[in-house]
Amino acid sequence: MAITKSCISVTDWTAVAQNGMGESAAIDLSDVYEALLHIQAALDNTTAHTGTRFIVQISGAASGDEDWEDFAEFVELNGTAATDAIEDNPLAAGSTAIALTGHALTVEGKWLFIEDGTLANSELVFEKSQTANEVVVLDGTTNEHVQTTAIFNVAFTKNIILPPSAYRARVIVDNTYDNDGATLDYKVRLTKVTAV
Repeated sequence: MAITKSCISVTDWTAVAQNGMGESAAIDLSDVYEALLHIQAALDNTTAHTGTRFIVQISGAASGDEDWEDFAEFVELNGTAATDAIEDNPLAAGSTAIALTGHALTVEGKWLFIEDGTLANSELVFEKSQTANEVVVLDGTTNEHVQTTAIFNVAFTKNIILPPSAYRARVIVDNTYDNDGATLDYKVRLTKVTAV
């Protein structure tokens, strides 16, 4: 049996201000048998932060805005990010070793956020080891990053299975949860099965 599945970008890396609110694009689920929502986010400064509320909403209506309902809710990004800067000039795509100007990212087994000057080229990488002024990540970087590009270490990824009965979905990023906390960036993708 052949299964038709694909992964689409819903909202590429987008900034959310301190005490601000973000909203992903609405996702049409009308032709979808199964859908898996992928959410990534990271703090992008070193202000102490008591968390950001993420709300996954669904709608039983094919259009209009009066029927959005909360489906899942969670708080993430609690902490104070450490930051460092890329010393490689540049850091090539596919790199697993990242030279740093300092030695601030010393916690292994943690997601790191590379905040590129072109925000859409930002990415998460998973730190597996570190030595003086260098971290080694599990997989090679997707993009090239110029020297002095900032890296932060408060980040997360989460997957949410959406109900097949929903017509639409979206993600609300409530950064008013900590009204004097940090700024952040987030990204949303969707894997969907459209034929079986």
